[in-house]
Amino acid sequence: MKNSRKRNINPAELYKKNYTNKDGIWTSEGAREIYEQMDAFQRQCDLEGKSYIEIEVYSEILGKKSGYVRGLGRARTRDEIEAMRAAREKDLQEFAKKQAEMEATLRDHREEQQVEQERIRLEQEERMNREQEHMRVEHEERMQKEQERLRAKYKGAGEEKCPL
Repeated sequence: MKNSRKRNINPAELYKKNYTNKDGIWTSEGAREIYEQMDAFQRQCDLEGKSYIEIEVYSEILGKKSGYVRGLGRARTRDEIEAMRAAREKDLQEFAKKQAEMEATLRDHREEQQVEQERIRLEQEERMNREQEHMRVEHEERMQKEQERLRAKYKGAGEEKCPL
């Protein structure tokens, strides 16, 4: 949190500001004790080199219920946030795994499709070659029959009259 001078206010100081009057006198002895506990907690964290967030200070000293931190109202604690983050990370990993599986399946289907298309192309090419060969053989047979017919027609007439 920040005050009007834009400098950071730690959670204990914010609590103090809320529970003292203009003259700096505590509104209750209990509020002063809570402030001292908060201040001690923050100092201990600083000495140990641990970081803390406002919600941790309030929930550590004032206690918490599920989804509610005394002094702050409805809020998520770091544990809840970490649990949500872990669940989200797990979901993302599962999604990435499913996506990879789907992409692999898609690749397999595309490869199968390419193999099938190549098989069909080769079958068509083979069929075309057979048909061309069949047509060539039929053409040669017709030409040979036509030549034989013409030879037979001109056989008695002499070789000079035969156009073949």
